[in-house]
Amino acid sequence: MEHLRSANEKHVVCHPEIAVIGIGNLLMGDDGAGVHLVHQLAVKLKRTDVSVIDAGTVPDLFALVDEGVRKLIFVDAVRAGEPPGSVYRLKLDDIESQKELPFSLHDLTLIDNLKLMGVLDRKPESVVIIGIEPAMTEFGTGLSPEVKRALPQAIALVIEEIEEFSKLSTEVR
Repeated sequence: MEHLRSANEKHVVCHPEIAVIGIGNLLMGDDGAGVHLVHQLAVKLKRTDVSVIDAGTVPDLFALVDEGVRKLIFVDAVRAGEPPGSVYRLKLDDIESQKELPFSLHDLTLIDNLKLMGVLDRKPESVVIIGIEPAMTEFGTGLSPEVKRALPQAIALVIEEIEEFSKLSTEVR
């Protein structure tokens, strides 16, 4: 069963502690990698305590995150100069201090969204970005072969992040 929420839907999962948000434009090739990933993840993930969200190109991501979310995992195309299909795991601390994020493919950056969440007292304890280096971001549907091959690795990283956080949360309680 698929537990996927699109940007225009209301809450499907009651009070999840973990949210996975796929970002991207399906009409711009590999820019849609995050959206493709969350659709695959929703089918594969057998947990109801995780909110999986297809944010598409919604710029105000903070509005999609339920109150009480403690772990936030963004999945997006990330241009960092590595070969197409390279997969990145970026902690918020790794990128928050940078004045400009040269790899952002979107106008309102994740950092901007997270700062706004902080102002609203809704900033999660832990934020991770799983990124996939795009090969092509021109008009067109579908993913490049390099990005398609990278999806299983990126999904595995997302699941690892979920399981690690769940384990830590259980130990703390």
